[in-house]
Amino acid sequence: MIQSLKRLDRNIWIRFLGETITGVMMFMIAPFLVLYYSDKLDSYIQVGVIMATGPIMALIGSVVGGRLADLYGRKPIMMAAILGDALALVGFAFAETFWPLLLLNAMLGLTNSLFHPAASAMVADVTEPEQMNEAFGLLRMGHNIGAAFGPLLGSAVLFIDRQYIFYSAAFVFVLYALVLGRYIRESLPESTDADTPSNRDVLRVFYNDKVFLVFIFAGVFISMGFSLIESMLPLFLRESMPSFTDRENPFAYMLALNGIMVVLFQFPIASKLGRKPFGNVMLAGATIFGVGMILIAVMPRLLYSLGTPYLVLVSILLAVYAFYTLGEMIMSPVQQTFIALIAPENMRGAYNGAASIQWLIGGVTAPIMASLFFDQRAGHIALILVGAASCVSGLIYWQLGRRISAAEAKQKSA
Repeated sequence: MIQSLKRLDRNIWIRFLGETITGVMMFMIAPFLVLYYSDKLDSYIQVGVIMATGPIMALIGSVVGGRLADLYGRKPIMMAAILGDALALVGFAFAETFWPLLLLNAMLGLTNSLFHPAASAMVADVTEPEQMNEAFGLLRMGHNIGAAFGPLLGSAVLFIDRQYIFYSAAFVFVLYALVLGRYIRESLPESTDADTPSNRDVLRVFYNDKVFLVFIFAGVFISMGFSLIESMLPLFLRESMPSFTDRENPFAYMLALNGIMVVLFQFPIASKLGRKPFGNVMLAGATIFGVGMILIAVMPRLLYSLGTPYLVLVSILLAVYAFYTLGEMIMSPVQQTFIALIAPENMRGAYNGAASIQWLIGGVTAPIMASLFFDQRAGHIALILVGAASCVSGLIYWQLGRRISAAEAKQKSA
């Protein structure tokens, strides 16, 4: 494992350090925004609408950002995105009502989504195919160091004026943009104008790539699951355990556990699964992920109704969340590696951007659907439905993997 880490490109390590630091700052803020929205706004519907604007704008940012990264390079798009995030964070320091919060959430969704297609394409540019799982696993580990420590830090500094927290996060993002500008090397493959596809050519390639389209379809329910857990978990736990105060709400500990597990186990899991069949890996990951969501839906209400002591209740919920996180860790690097491997070299940014459609659909539909259930005090039903659908996605991934293996075997025998 140590030798695999040493072989990774310098760009990967710079991104790892940057995403670790910015992840801490973002996760210090993001998990608590939904509680702030629910305290300030009139209904959960408004909260759901705000949470849905981010993914809507993310589609635009991802598709446009991926295309721009193929045309003008990975580095300038990454820097512009990070600076846009910083500007949005400063705006949040002053927002108190529905429309400002809506617009800022949309802006953050747009700028944040510009970054990822360019950054993922850069990973594919500088990494050998057999090491892509390790590279994406390492970057996800850095992101989740933030997920581990950010919520705990956020809980500790809730008493501090919100403006200072947002200003501090924005300052860190600006520093990260400067580091990218100084130390990241551009990785866009050299090409002539003849090698650069037109927008119409790009759309034609997507339309004809049935494997890619099935991959996106299967990912919609997975993205709904991620969206529900990441955006609505604090509200769900509050609904399930109504006498608990916000300080007693265990979601910060659950998010921290998620981050710690990814930090400790993501790279070894990604390395071990790197050469396993795609369909088998995704079937296992999606099934564990979906069953974990169903357990998250059922256990808090059950344990609370039984009068379970607080420490025992939290311990059981952490064990359930660890199971859910295992499915997440199995799937995430494999999904990114799959996109990198099937994308043509001159369309890596576009493919990574188009792959975000699954996150748009899931990210928009899940909060709005969940808010309807929450208004009826039935948020657990939304989690159960999406968890079951995630298991179905695992079967679709498995079938897709079988088709790919059959096509490869046929090609070798021809």
